[in-house]
Amino acid sequence: MELYDMHTHILPDFDDGAKTVEDSLELIDRLRRQGVRNIALTPHFYTNEMSLDDFLVKRQAAFDAFASHIPEDINIILGTEVYITDYLFNNTDLSKITYGNSPYILTEFAYETRFSEKTLQRFYMLTQNYGLIPVIPHVERYPYLLEKPRMIETLKSMGTVIQTNVSKYTQEAPFLKKRKLLKLIEKGLIDILGSDTHSLDHNPPEDYREALETITKKCGEHTVKRMMDNAAKIFRKAQS
Repeated sequence: MELYDMHTHILPDFDDGAKTVEDSLELIDRLRRQGVRNIALTPHFYTNEMSLDDFLVKRQAAFDAFASHIPEDINIILGTEVYITDYLFNNTDLSKITYGNSPYILTEFAYETRFSEKTLQRFYMLTQNYGLIPVIPHVERYPYLLEKPRMIETLKSMGTVIQTNVSKYTQEAPFLKKRKLLKLIEKGLIDILGSDTHSLDHNPPEDYREALETITKKCGEHTVKRMMDNAAKIFRKAQS
């Protein structure tokens, strides 16, 4: 089974993730040891701090400097973890901050967000005005969504994809939250996995294999396959 990591901060010298090319290559190598050879680079874009044009120039420069170092057996797509604010919607075109050439866009909100009508309106704008498909990263960081899984159902009915971090399925992860997340995975309310790795200490790649084992044990191998198939779909569109 092909394994995919749909959320990383491996692009070097860009955000709070990997600082050097050597750091990035070490993170990639450790993901490879977990069996992961399909990796999305998703650096932070804080839309209240930088213009879209400035972000794109900076990201492209960072990627161009790194591209020649990427191992030949690793498949990479370039994306963005976009912090959603009203400033984002001043732009007429958001297609360059999606996963590659796909319509999927990784959309981060303030963690205390209660997904009010105003927040849902932003989802509508992304889907209807821009033709994009939102992907919510690290769903476990939104207490409202964990307490109100019907809101996840609402978001998914709008086409939204839900991502979870592998660190929440290790032995060290809080048991009650892990159990709640596994139930959401079992119900089909969580779609894809990401390490959200920043460094060897912050969300280390080694969590990936342990998370797969936990999800397989509790939800079945067919569930892991479904999640990898979901990721593969995004990856294929990104590379088209």
